[in-house]
Amino acid sequence: MPHDLSSADPAHACELPCGVKLLQGQYQIERPLISGGFGITYLARDSLERRVVIKECYPAGLCRRNGADVEPAAPEHAKSCRNVLRAFLREAHLLARAEHPGIVGVHQVFKENQTAYIAMEFIDGLDLLTVREEQPERLDAPVLRQILSQALEALGCLHGLGILHRDISPDNFLLGQDGSLTLIDFGAAAGSTPKDDTALPTLLAVKDGYSAHELYKPDLPQRPACDIYALGATFYYLITGAPPVGSQQRLTAVMAGNPDPCPTLLGGPWAADPALLASVDQAMSVLPAERFQSTREWAVMLADCDAEDPVPAAAEAGHALPPKAQPAPTDSGALDATIADLVAATNSSLTPGQPRLSRQETAPAPPPEKPRRMVNLFGEPISDLEAWLAEEDARPRRSRNTPVAAQPEATASGSFDAADKPSFAGRLRRIFGFQDGTPATVKN
Repeated sequence: MPHDLSSADPAHACELPCGVKLLQGQYQIERPLISGGFGITYLARDSLERRVVIKECYPAGLCRRNGADVEPAAPEHAKSCRNVLRAFLREAHLLARAEHPGIVGVHQVFKENQTAYIAMEFIDGLDLLTVREEQPERLDAPVLRQILSQALEALGCLHGLGILHRDISPDNFLLGQDGSLTLIDFGAAAGSTPKDDTALPTLLAVKDGYSAHELYKPDLPQRPACDIYALGATFYYLITGAPPVGSQQRLTAVMAGNPDPCPTLLGGPWAADPALLASVDQAMSVLPAERFQSTREWAVMLADCDAEDPVPAAAEAGHALPPKAQPAPTDSGALDATIADLVAATNSSLTPGQPRLSRQETAPAPPPEKPRRMVNLFGEPISDLEAWLAEEDARPRRSRNTPVAAQPEATASGSFDAADKPSFAGRLRRIFGFQDGTPATVKN
């Protein structure tokens, strides 16, 4: 008996009803699972009675259902719908090549009902958003390190294919009972330099609290650092239970010379080792150039820190580390304190001339003042924000191209150029005892 979609509940009129068959009966819809900005995901069965997941390209707000067909909601949306459909198909074919245990497997991609579908493997697990809300005890310190390692490997595989996920968030990772992590939902995926007219509408590719500020500006370059920011924000949520302050709000505050409204994790009462906390803080840096530029950089930093300062047994067991104000019996306490001061000083305020405060000191209440102009790290006024961001993003690359033996030359004013100053990542590596990725000599 044919299904009458016109009589469906208006609240679910956009979803295909149960029992609908696709691809000449090869797949049969059982029930909808979730609806997002780019499509609708269904639980289905294939012709061999295996459970599969079907993702339908259905950009909410741009299209509507006409029977089983998907059509533009208005004539002016026709081009946007075509662009979304083309991008959906293009990226689905690319993802089908991403054979990795941490990425959901793609069985088939096909067109039907004037839209497109992706048939994917069924993953038996809970998304990290649900795990954090309903089973937070599962996310102890060892598990956080384990799933971060898996997430970095999966995301690195995508980036190696030239694909940006652009929708990294807790609800797009599934955690199995065996501890395996799987990255899902690639509706927002795009090439690392989406310049053609197949790029998805910008507002569909952002998620407040998790998206880097570059995704809100279509003219700004979108690189792997965007996904790295979102992965850092995902782990910020897993650790604290609350999403971080939005990236646009953070950028506005920092560029005005005010403190970053998003508190750092390092130094907080979190049951995770300091290396993980510090790495999440760096991944969530407001400026793209201050973040890890690849998943490999993030993984190497964690491995280097483990080699130099192994995680205490208490953290491995999932217990909270001792409060930072208490003296530790070994040198690791001094190391934690130094890193905490470094991160606090880097993120607390960018106003030039203010003294750094130790963790034992309390900052006096600032007197009322007039709104300040946007300034850079050296107190110089910034008139063109986007141009300045582009310049900051280019500086680490110039520094890497500078010979090691070259010494910075002082300017006429006696100061050195900012490109010669070590980055936050470099300073953090020196704290851990590493120079240019090479471990310092360990004393017996």
